[in-house]
Amino acid sequence: MAEKWGTENLGDMLFREGLISNAQLEEADKRQKESGKSIGQILVEMGAVTEGVKMSFLRKKLGYDYISLENKQIDPLCLTYIPKSFAEKFHLVPVKMENRTLVVAMDDPSDLSVMDNLKAIVGVPIKPVISTSADIDAALKQYPEQEEEKQAVRRAASPLIKIIRRLVFFFFAFGLPIILVIILYQKSEVFKEFMRPITHEGGSFSFDVFFYTMLGGSLWIIIVYEINSLVFEKSGKEIPEPLPAEEPFKE
Repeated sequence: MAEKWGTENLGDMLFREGLISNAQLEEADKRQKESGKSIGQILVEMGAVTEGVKMSFLRKKLGYDYISLENKQIDPLCLTYIPKSFAEKFHLVPVKMENRTLVVAMDDPSDLSVMDNLKAIVGVPIKPVISTSADIDAALKQYPEQEEEKQAVRRAASPLIKIIRRLVFFFFAFGLPIILVIILYQKSEVFKEFMRPITHEGGSFSFDVFFYTMLGGSLWIIIVYEINSLVFEKSGKEIPEPLPAEEPFKE
């Protein structure tokens, strides 16, 4: 189980555990203010800790899942959620949509400032996971050229897409069935006879007709909802792969 560390960043936690010195922590903080990079990435670049120690600490102490990105083809739609410039600056990459949550592989998901900025630009729930720097570097190369222009278009169109999605759902879930019922009621004597118990036109109320009509309507709404989700969102589940060989950290 992950331990609770409050608002401390990874550097503070590593210092508390005796894995880095105070001088290294101060230098890392200074470099972070200058570059905006995560503390974890800076500490590895400084040689204060190895990547194995950093990842082991994030996984065992803080409970983050590990995911291997080696030879993984990322869905281009996922890449549109995070601008390429942001992903490169903070050394992270969107991996997949999972249960309507964007899974993001990061160097240091414990960095609250990076997480706050990420949540502000993504617009959907985020699940941070950890991956090796080499894997993230390779995954970042999957961003297409002219990605920034595409990101601007997507951000501008995002509210309109949400509105269109809702309108499409309500039309097919409610509007289309109502239109079909009206047409059938006017054109089909068989359908009119079937509906007579409900409309009370010369017949007594039939619970069976009412029940099966409501059941059919409910099933139709569920089907339309699922189709709508598949069209507008791609989701998938992936079992996290085992963490590669790593260096242990001190308890």
